[in-house]
Amino acid sequence: MITKKLIDQIEGEASLYFELENNKVSFSTISFGEFRGMEQILEQKPALDALVLTPRVCGICGHSHLLATVRALEDCYAQSGNPLTLSNKAQTIREVTLIMEHIQNHLKWIYFTILPSLANLDALPKQNNQLKGAYGASLCAKVIALFGGQWPHSSYMLPGGITSDFTNIELLQAKNILEELQIFVEKEVVGSELEDFLAFESCKDFNNLQSDVATIEKALLNLEMQKKGLAYDRFLVLGKHSFSLASKVLQTRVFQADAKYISIKESFSPHQKSYAKNALYKEKYYETGPLARAIAGNSKIIKNMHRRFKDSTYSRVMARVFEMASFVVTAKELLDKVDILEHSFISPKDINKISAKGVGVVEAPRGPLIHEVELEEGIIKNYNIVTPTQFNIGSDTTQNPTPAQKAMLGVSKEEASFIFKSFDVCSVCTTH
Repeated sequence: MITKKLIDQIEGEASLYFELENNKVSFSTISFGEFRGMEQILEQKPALDALVLTPRVCGICGHSHLLATVRALEDCYAQSGNPLTLSNKAQTIREVTLIMEHIQNHLKWIYFTILPSLANLDALPKQNNQLKGAYGASLCAKVIALFGGQWPHSSYMLPGGITSDFTNIELLQAKNILEELQIFVEKEVVGSELEDFLAFESCKDFNNLQSDVATIEKALLNLEMQKKGLAYDRFLVLGKHSFSLASKVLQTRVFQADAKYISIKESFSPHQKSYAKNALYKEKYYETGPLARAIAGNSKIIKNMHRRFKDSTYSRVMARVFEMASFVVTAKELLDKVDILEHSFISPKDINKISAKGVGVVEAPRGPLIHEVELEEGIIKNYNIVTPTQFNIGSDTTQNPTPAQKAMLGVSKEEASFIFKSFDVCSVCTTH
């Protein structure tokens, strides 16, 4: 028997088609049925138009798309023999705004997706906690707006730097907002000082917490999610940042990785047309996102979870929670290093004279985001976008399931829907 389930409480929506045996999922296919076509819109446009268009691929991670575009255009300069110089100030502020976008995404996912979904599974009482997530996310948006001018869909990054020439007053405002954000995360989200929370080394350390994270952790254990949602136990990180290096991880063994080994495959969606495609690394599926970054980055608490529970739904959810908390500290450390006297922007050669191919790779909230562009005298001839959801939530056959398909095997369709959401799905990024 095949059962269709429309999945909401994600970024966009998706259709799951479950094949059931004894009320357990024996196979599922995934369809993203809404076409957006951003790649086609970009063709024949002036190169810098991409800085306005690509942030509108997504209403959650527009900064990630902006940075990927800028990196791709800067790579075009480098490939044409005109490499650019970026100030430390510009690089740091780009990183801060990206990290703030990660935090707001994770907070929305915790309060708009995970907590309500756990309540739907009767793992905890139904509560209206969404305003908490909205409050925390709004603080992140305020920091981004101080440097980027607005959020979402800012275009403040350019090849050569950033357009904002902020003062000490804006820098101090950003630091004050981060202090407020830290207080909120400590009091409401994790239930302890961040320094103590991030020093956890065992899952037993959650036992004394009174917080939303503690509530989530107990609910996951009650649902036995530490035994469910297992995928391939291999992970991929491709973006190079202050918080990540390009790596592939096989269980706990870390190896170097390079985006040049990415390939794209048509999705298998026999019951409904899907506008998403699958992304593979060296012809294999890898999981991306916070769990991948945590294991590659040698996080003590996440490696402890992984040693006990492998790439389970429990590990996947808790890794995103810990990344959110750690990024608050990282953003504060980065802002302390900013020298406002440095140049924000170092003017490059006229992009209308650039003919080359470039690639920009960024670690977005859900994992590697890749933008590929081909320019001919500053005009976009081809544009290609590979998103994290294409790695995690592709749809393939029974012989070669994607991470999400494999993770949903052997559980009820209600549990499978929750496991699906644990990957932090974004359909609007994927159907471009």
